[in-house]
Amino acid sequence: MADMPAAKGDTKHGSDARMLVSVSALHFINDLHPTLLPTFLPEIERRLSLSLGEAGFLSALFGVLNIVVQPFAGHIADRLDRPALALCAPLLTAGGAYLLPIAPSYGAALLIVSMIGFGTASFHPQGHGLTGIAGGRGHLGSYLAVFSAAGALGAALSPLYGVFLLKKLGPPLMPFAIFLVLAVVLVARCGLPRRFVDEERLSAKQTGDGRGAAGDGKASGGFFRVFMVCLPIILISIIRDSTSQGIRVFLPLLVTGRGGSIEFGGTLLFAFSVSGAVSSLMGGRMADLFGKRLLIFAMLAISPLLLFPAVVTRSASSVVLFVLGGACLAATNSVTLAMAQEYVPESRSTASSLVMGLSWGIANAVAFPIGKLGDAIGLESALCVVSFLPLLAVAAMVFGDARRRLRTLRGR
Repeated sequence: MADMPAAKGDTKHGSDARMLVSVSALHFINDLHPTLLPTFLPEIERRLSLSLGEAGFLSALFGVLNIVVQPFAGHIADRLDRPALALCAPLLTAGGAYLLPIAPSYGAALLIVSMIGFGTASFHPQGHGLTGIAGGRGHLGSYLAVFSAAGALGAALSPLYGVFLLKKLGPPLMPFAIFLVLAVVLVARCGLPRRFVDEERLSAKQTGDGRGAAGDGKASGGFFRVFMVCLPIILISIIRDSTSQGIRVFLPLLVTGRGGSIEFGGTLLFAFSVSGAVSSLMGGRMADLFGKRLLIFAMLAISPLLLFPAVVTRSASSVVLFVLGGACLAATNSVTLAMAQEYVPESRSTASSLVMGLSWGIANAVAFPIGKLGDAIGLESALCVVSFLPLLAVAAMVFGDARRRLRTLRGR
């Protein structure tokens, strides 16, 4: 059966690539800013005399907002025919990030982090949905991989960008950088349709059967039903993102706690993050060759073998291990997202908000107990615990496969 056009209205089939470039540029500029929080954290901790628990709570608040806001934003985005959230949200995200270093108190820092969290939580559901519309069924995996890689690249460059802002502009002049973000948004606007229609969603409404596009009977008609269909993928994503974000948030503090500079901490965080940008782009292709489940299983099983020695090693090899460990985790990003959108193609934004947004939000919230654990047993020991979290997802996948085989044998 031939693939139907991804969108109608103002869009044409030949504009899909331009739409992908535009929404990927917005993803890059949006994700360049939330990850400024861990880069600025040592400076904020020093200036406001914060404990590890208080520092971790800043990230936890950011995560809670993603948990609360993203599902609602996804539900709204699935009913919009204009790219309003994708265009406006990056400005809110960036504006908060530029205000963070000049926060006069811990309370003000909490309010500014709330601003960043609300902005990025509003962007991602519609951003993922627009990418799914552009890719359709024929290019869904590859388009989502490009979109994810753009965001991962923004997050990877964020530490270096943050150090540059601190050293060259200084906190007082940093808010003026918002004009650069505005310029990117205006250029990206030219590549997005004024109005769009997701044909798969429209087809589902017309048939009224609430089934996936492939006719496989997977429910996708309501928020709770989408959640239940995607639940196994959501749990895997939560564990993966909790590991990645736990290391990302506290890695600069680990470096400075060992006597390193904030510049080296930012550089190490950049190396950890840039590996994710590259591997996220490769993950979709690897999944096509070896299978989605096998890729997820292998990458999550290998990552602790790299991240644990990376935490406890203080030589140059630690950088290489962090890079490889981060790459293993990030290689599954676009794969889990593609699986979710394949399950419920007519609720792309909602599915994306759950699999990526909910998991990322919980991962940021987990930073608070990680920080408290670091206060109790030391940051290095706490990160050692974090490095083994992916084994929980591996064990759950093995258990799920065993249950399915047992049911099959009983059915015979």
